[in-house]
Amino acid sequence: MNFTATHLRGVLRKPARLALTGIAIAVAAFFATAAMLTHDIAKAAAYSTITSIPPGVDEVAEATGDDPATQLDKIRHTPGVVEAAGRLVAPLTVDGRRLQLTADPGTGPLSRIRVESGTYPTEPGKIAASTTAGLAIGSTVPVGGKSLTVTAIVDAPSADGPAVYITDTNLLAVTPARLTRIDIKGSATLPLVRSADEARQAEIDKAGSRVEQLLAVLTAFVVVAVIAALLVATSTFRIVFAQRIRQTALLRAVGAPRRKLVRAFVAEGAVVGFVAGLLGTAAAIGVGFLVAFLLGVSGPGPVLAFTPLVVLVSVLVTMLAALAPARSATRVSPLEALRVTDTERDSSTASWLRVGIGVVLLAASGFVVNTAFGDGITDTSRPGGSTLHFLLLTIASGTVTFCALLALGPVLLRPMLRGIGAVLAPLGPTGRLAVQGVGGAPRRAAAVSAVVALGTGLLTGVLVGGETVRTFNDAQVAAGLPADVKVTASQEGQPIPADVLAQLHGLSFRVSRQDIVVNGAKWNLNVSDVDIPKLPLFNEIRAAAGSLDDLGPGRAAISAAEAHMLNAQVGDTITAGDRQIRIAAIVVGENIAGTLMVFDHDDLSHLGVPEQPTNVLLTTDHPQSYGPGVQVEVLSQDRDRQRDLVASLEILGLSVLALTLLIAIVGVGTTAALSVVERRRESGMLRAIGLTRLALGGMTVSEAALHGVIGVLFGLIIGVPHAWLAVLSLGLGAPLAVPVPTLLAAAAGLVALTMLAGLLPARRAARESPVSAMRI
Repeated sequence: MNFTATHLRGVLRKPARLALTGIAIAVAAFFATAAMLTHDIAKAAAYSTITSIPPGVDEVAEATGDDPATQLDKIRHTPGVVEAAGRLVAPLTVDGRRLQLTADPGTGPLSRIRVESGTYPTEPGKIAASTTAGLAIGSTVPVGGKSLTVTAIVDAPSADGPAVYITDTNLLAVTPARLTRIDIKGSATLPLVRSADEARQAEIDKAGSRVEQLLAVLTAFVVVAVIAALLVATSTFRIVFAQRIRQTALLRAVGAPRRKLVRAFVAEGAVVGFVAGLLGTAAAIGVGFLVAFLLGVSGPGPVLAFTPLVVLVSVLVTMLAALAPARSATRVSPLEALRVTDTERDSSTASWLRVGIGVVLLAASGFVVNTAFGDGITDTSRPGGSTLHFLLLTIASGTVTFCALLALGPVLLRPMLRGIGAVLAPLGPTGRLAVQGVGGAPRRAAAVSAVVALGTGLLTGVLVGGETVRTFNDAQVAAGLPADVKVTASQEGQPIPADVLAQLHGLSFRVSRQDIVVNGAKWNLNVSDVDIPKLPLFNEIRAAAGSLDDLGPGRAAISAAEAHMLNAQVGDTITAGDRQIRIAAIVVGENIAGTLMVFDHDDLSHLGVPEQPTNVLLTTDHPQSYGPGVQVEVLSQDRDRQRDLVASLEILGLSVLALTLLIAIVGVGTTAALSVVERRRESGMLRAIGLTRLALGGMTVSEAALHGVIGVLFGLIIGVPHAWLAVLSLGLGAPLAVPVPTLLAAAAGLVALTMLAGLLPARRAARESPVSAMRI
């Protein structure tokens, strides 16, 4: 007898059950595929921001120092070169505002910009302006003694800042410019020419650790997505198979060996995995194309090329997810076929084996954390190593902890339900029946709550991690870039000319290089006497240790990054000349208004520093050119770029957050619907003894809500500490920030959504007739 075919025919005869199972698997496949697409799309978007080399470039030629026009002409006439664009830049001042004059072809694969309105200039006498340049179509721009008319407004990379654009040939015709490189479409066999990928990697390497952190976070999201998909699929099959006790027992009674039944269950997983995986993957790719189009980056080409492989992996993962629940379900005795209920009969107490496995898994999770972070888990810094390495260890710890939850769930449910039951007792029989319904099948309830816990844990990680990184970044930006504009002398350390200083109305201070001794080690650092409480963004500056209120003569502030480098703490003494200065505050960030350490004005004067200011911070939307002898640095642009990067990461996290919510809601809704399908006799019996339709529907909704409450509690317990480990893994040195109101609101919202997920199944349960209780 072909038990696999018989089993599959039985499954196909109940399409509702198959569809409900498939929905959960499809969402898991969508989640995993969407995470991979998010990785590729976010990586492309980050690369387009960090690197200035367009995706259509094949090779890059370095500037040789020769005449730019000559070098460009030589490359354009080289065999194999289809197109070439010179990257030329020149400073420009328009109405007292500094702009960057940039060469760009305007169209084609070598262009870095996109025309939003108007027509891109290809003729002399015309120019295009970026959306941040503050110019309108028809306005004029003086360049090299000529007046150029703006004919287009373009969307340009944020790294360019306020800029205007013309073709390289027209730019060289009106003003001298610096050639940074030449982008090539095609192939040129010339010296100083390298592939575009090598050039991009060189630019990314210059960007430093921020890119590593971004790519590590993206990779970590993909790993989490795959693990989450596997866990969701496993939990779904555990629920489904456990609710077929009677059917499985009947097959055992007619002679089906356990081995063949396991094979049949795994075959069911393969069928569901193929159909649901194909649908979920197709939906994710469609959404990926839409998101890529909205962001203006390349679509999910790599994933699309591997769609068959993605579906095959989906089938294999689903079969693997079905294996353990199948082995557990087929241990049922043939005598179970004589029972009149289809629901599983859970033990009143969990086995010692289950408890032992859970304890071992928790110990393994603790071992992983201790191995990775050691004593640094209570600090804001981590040991040396790559960000991805620590993130993967954090994911491993979270996965093992979640598996421990699956093992210990039935044990932990009982005391939790007793407490919840005491709270719901005054609400009448509906609440008590819901508690008894959940507690009557603890393994099933634990599996359902685990799906919610997974979503809640990831949600908590995104919220806590996002709040921590955002708060840290805001404090770091406020300390390092505390104003809109900084004016300094052209020569480092020299005072600003008196005539220029008279035009400036801002916060002036001095910067001087000093020899200091900290903890017996000698250092030579830039020290300023900026009045920190008077900084424009003072309210956003945070002290990692000590207090900014304690600043004054004989006391100093030091950036957190430099304190870590010097191994300095609050209360340590800094020796500068004959002056003994105590560290009163350690400020979050890499620097304070551009310097690593801040002394009091009197202390710096005592060290012989001239009284004339070397720096002035201004708050203005319209920076000007103040003549020779000074440099003007627009800090607001750098501040916006840093905040944009964090905002991009928050959007990425929110997209994952939306997917986790979807998984949790679908998991609870699917489980509630399956519960209604499998418990028709129970529902009919309750109706037969007098329970109203409204009460029966309320019981189903209450059970869904209980799954949400239990899952949320488990998720918070797992999510908060692992969010802290993820922040530690980034190596930012950021203190933990827990958004308690946001977490409470999210938890309440998730419970409400799980209740909504139970509404449709509740309506179906309420329609059950008492006659259904008499069916065998």
